[in-house]
Amino acid sequence: MTDVGRSVAVTAPVEVVKHRATARLVGVLFIVATVSSIVGGALVVALLDDPDYLVEVGANEGQLILGVLLELILALSVIGIAALLLPVLRPHGEGMAVGYVAVRTVEATFILMASTTALLVLALSQDSGSSGSVGVEPVGTALLSAREWTYLVGTLLVFSVSALILNALLYRSRLVPAWLSLWGLAGGLLLLAYGVAEMFGAEAPFPLQLLAAPIGVQEMVLAVLLIWKGFAAPSAPAAPGEPRPGSGAAG
Repeated sequence: MTDVGRSVAVTAPVEVVKHRATARLVGVLFIVATVSSIVGGALVVALLDDPDYLVEVGANEGQLILGVLLELILALSVIGIAALLLPVLRPHGEGMAVGYVAVRTVEATFILMASTTALLVLALSQDSGSSGSVGVEPVGTALLSAREWTYLVGTLLVFSVSALILNALLYRSRLVPAWLSLWGLAGGLLLLAYGVAEMFGAEAPFPLQLLAAPIGVQEMVLAVLLIWKGFAAPSAPAAPGEPRPGSGAAG
């Protein structure tokens, strides 16, 4: 084995150990993001979807604030995942790795915008209770529409793009099993289709929400894998005159 080959053989295990803690933290953040998204969104939507939402929001202020706080945790988790993965993904495609961080930052921004509109509805409900409802309904309707669109763009369209970038990099690097990356790519495409269909109000013979299930399950499998095994040793280029080594993969 040449000096270059020995260097690669030594460096790969070192990198795996170095990124082990990162992998576990990323896995935890994926789970935190999913749980906070589901629970936080359910708490807020349960109030805002009510026909008499101003009364419901005013009577359940604590529920709305808790939901918004969970959405804030979601936004922070999204940024944390991207920041932690940047040094891991950069060697396998710097442009795409930086793009992943940028897209997830945009996603977090849209989530925060959606949460802000929910808080504005809360303020509006308090104003309507003290000064009557004259002129309040049109403002409330505009806020609900703004929340719907920002949440739609952030959690469906922008997130699906980030999933495609991430899984393309994971497939290229073989940091996780290839089948898991391909699953993520397929799930990202389905979620993107779901988001576009929602934007245009398309009708389908089945619930469109089913298109979001594959990427949701894939992220949880990825999270468990990262916590349990961490990243696999990435494939390394062969030294001149030596055969190219097979790509490593976890599991």
